[in-house]
Amino acid sequence: MCAAFSVLITVLIVFSVLFESIRFFNIVPVWDFLFGTQWSPQTAMRADQAGSSGSFGAVPLFMGTVLITFIAMCIAAPVGLFSAIYLSEYAPKKTVTSIKPILEMLAGVPTVVYGYFAVITFSPFLRGVGDFFGLSIASESAMITGIVMGIMIIPYVMSLSNDAMNAVPQSLKDASTGMGATRSETVRLVVIPAALPGIISAMLLGVSRGIGETMIVVMAAGLAAKLTANPFEAVTTVTVQIVTLLVGDQEFDSAKTLAAFALGLTLFFFTLVLNVAALFISRKYREQYD
Repeated sequence: MCAAFSVLITVLIVFSVLFESIRFFNIVPVWDFLFGTQWSPQTAMRADQAGSSGSFGAVPLFMGTVLITFIAMCIAAPVGLFSAIYLSEYAPKKTVTSIKPILEMLAGVPTVVYGYFAVITFSPFLRGVGDFFGLSIASESAMITGIVMGIMIIPYVMSLSNDAMNAVPQSLKDASTGMGATRSETVRLVVIPAALPGIISAMLLGVSRGIGETMIVVMAAGLAAKLTANPFEAVTTVTVQIVTLLVGDQEFDSAKTLAAFALGLTLFFFTLVLNVAALFISRKYREQYD
């Protein structure tokens, strides 16, 4: 009964978001939403009120989300993976018991704290570094937000990758050593290929965590929907716009408010695709290993 109840709640959530999204797509065509390049959701609240009809092209939001997540994974993926390799294969047990809990504490830090760190400490520092080298870095740039988000994602990648490497049978490592391989060769040719399904799952979980992050991007990213690939410029994300559209007293009859549900449905679908891809890749590599 408890399992069925949890499934029912999930189905109700999906259908509630889907129902409101259908209402939005009755006002704004799906094609214009998914492939439009202008995002300006300001609309007239009443029929007798003068105002903009709004532009709901979500490509700048998708671009900003992907750019920030890409920067975050450029930080989290190598640092998390190499940390997992060190803790699993090189570090003494005393070091593991002392370092790993400290690293995993980062996962328990509220994301609003990371947001404050990005706004108050890291943003002025990075802008100062940019000025020293003659670079113009916006205070709400994708680079600043992505680096801080990457720091937040490191514990997830590290912990899951470490668990996958620890699950590799010791007999495989001993066999590699018996054949004359060095420790680094054993890690590269035996441990990582055997743990690859878990490592890939850790990476995709990090991507999903970055895409769905709210507080850091709300505090550190911009509000203007700008279509750019420059990491030093201000960009906005899907989650920032969802928060912005639903702030205050809203009437769920306008395209502006209903757009938040369409963005949420798109985010849900993209995360689902990532999970399915992780499952497919994990099964593929596991079959090759078996």
